[in-house]
Amino acid sequence: MDYPTRDEIRSLCTDQSFERGVNYYHQDRVQELDIDGDEIRATVRGSNYYDVAIDLVDDAVRSRCSCPYDYAGDCKHVVAVLLTVDDRDTETVSDPEPERDETVDVESLIEETTPVDLRAFLLDIVSEDRDIRDRFVAFIGEDTGKTVYDYKQEIDRLFDDAVSRRGMVEHDTHIDFSQYTDLAETHRERGHVDTATGIYRAVSEAIRENLDRVDDSSGHYGRELERAIESYAETVAEQEFDHERKQPSIQYLCAEFVGADYGFASDYYDNALRTLCTTDADLEYWLEQLDAHVSGVTLDVVLSGELSSKADVRQDVTADSVDTSDGSARDDESTVHSERTDDVLYVSDFTDGPLSTDDFTGGTLGVEHLAVGTLQFEYFVGDAFEKLRVDEPTTVERHTASVEPTESGTTDTEISSSLQKRRIFSTYVYILEELGDEDALSQLYEEIYLESKRFCEEYARQLINEGKQARAIQVIENGIHTFRSARELRWLAADLYENRDMDEYRDTLKQLFLDHTEWAAYDDLKSVCDDQEWQSIYEEFEQRFQRDDRKDLVALYVHDDDLEKAFVELRENTNLSSVRQYRDPVATTAPAEYFELYRELLVPFAAGDTGRRHYRDIADHLEEMRGLVPETRFEEFVDFLKDKHSNRPAFLDELEKAGF
Repeated sequence: MDYPTRDEIRSLCTDQSFERGVNYYHQDRVQELDIDGDEIRATVRGSNYYDVAIDLVDDAVRSRCSCPYDYAGDCKHVVAVLLTVDDRDTETVSDPEPERDETVDVESLIEETTPVDLRAFLLDIVSEDRDIRDRFVAFIGEDTGKTVYDYKQEIDRLFDDAVSRRGMVEHDTHIDFSQYTDLAETHRERGHVDTATGIYRAVSEAIRENLDRVDDSSGHYGRELERAIESYAETVAEQEFDHERKQPSIQYLCAEFVGADYGFASDYYDNALRTLCTTDADLEYWLEQLDAHVSGVTLDVVLSGELSSKADVRQDVTADSVDTSDGSARDDESTVHSERTDDVLYVSDFTDGPLSTDDFTGGTLGVEHLAVGTLQFEYFVGDAFEKLRVDEPTTVERHTASVEPTESGTTDTEISSSLQKRRIFSTYVYILEELGDEDALSQLYEEIYLESKRFCEEYARQLINEGKQARAIQVIENGIHTFRSARELRWLAADLYENRDMDEYRDTLKQLFLDHTEWAAYDDLKSVCDDQEWQSIYEEFEQRFQRDDRKDLVALYVHDDDLEKAFVELRENTNLSSVRQYRDPVATTAPAEYFELYRELLVPFAAGDTGRRHYRDIADHLEEMRGLVPETRFEEFVDFLKDKHSNRPAFLDELEKAGF
């Protein structure tokens, strides 16, 4: 692959950008460089860390940088990356070193060397390198005399040496723990289980205890933590010890699982326990250890199949609170939801504990290690919502189970008590499923199903499979009342009501559409209503959306193929994102008029901000507008924008890159 030469890079930018890019290149500010054919990705350290993406297409350089540079040509960060690639490419194609005619036969050399010389050589190496000394001692089988505490102190000093002036281990500083993991591996190979696990334990605990002063945005320390915990469990598991010999390790891992300060660390300990616990005796002992940290759900209650009085009281309270015989509860919920708008996200939409990446992305975004610090709302939703609003609490905290603190745990943890409870209860569920104790699992679900939507849904599905539809409906309705955002639970309710209670079925479908914009529920509801009934419901939807969210009203008209009404609504309630979103279906009614509406909105939008990202958005809008009117009219508008913003070289540059 031919990458841009230095002269070609020079032609892509201004003199100033090139000079600064050269400085950045010589200062080794280009990090995390990834070259995959014609795709180049990197991070560049400037006043902040900036992401650079470069694509080489048809001898052209298409670059993007997250910096705010807003002038002609490419920025200094792109220049620095290209210079680094050019340097690496030159090194790659340089003449390889000539192959040696002979290889050194180390084994023969050792045989030919006298024991006295070998001894002298070994003593010299061991005296100079402490790591080799420790590995030699491990290889021979002698005890180094170091404790877990000793190793932790050594590793803590590595962190002390790595911190910057601001007291943090910066994101590009990766401490190398291999001297300890290699030493542990040597002990592991020699069968020194206690020593090996002690070292892995020291590494994992030291990393955890120092994470609050680490910028782990690259995930390095999370991966090292996972590796140490996983190796601890594998070291014990591969020895095939009997249950009694594994008990101390199970006890230790379980305590760390409960007391872990970070959610991902808790997951690592949970995975390690699943590796280690291979027999029923192991699983039962694990369950006993969990029970020692949990109140409100006890092992005796779970295994005996008896419901606690607290659970009965909670169930009665919840059942009373969701009594819908007079429709009051549902009317209250509808009132709350009717005040909401699409540009606001409410805390009560996420009542299962702290907001997670899955809450925002549906599981499409993976963030392995959240030691990077507080994640901002905008990281997940961009400009899809204008704000996060705190509204009234829900009933999710009415539950009885709680987690007792452990000696290893801290009082100020990164994971909330509710999230910690759910992790532990998930483990309860796993253990009981592995033991095949269905009765105990059912009683556990009775205790915990209102702790999270997941538990509620799992329990409801289990009840349905057992033919207990009436109880499943009660559980689902309790969950719907407790968890404000309960899409899947409502779908389960709809399936159960369909052949049992048509009024409840229609009402559930209606709530699915109003609260979650489920068009499948809309279509199902329409199919089970006669014309007169549907007309009444449709008018109710129109009035609701006219009052609360005009964008949903456009979506309603588009879904029903009433495109003329949709166009009227777009013109009366102008919104650039909606005009772009519904361009394909609605513009067919009057392309020229749609173009003019788009133009009226794009002109102030173009003038409202600066920056290459903004200019690329303008180019994307122009691409949507192309084809609505004859090419001459479209080019006339493009020329108008270029003239109006002729003092913005970066704007003209981005339009040219986009083909305008």
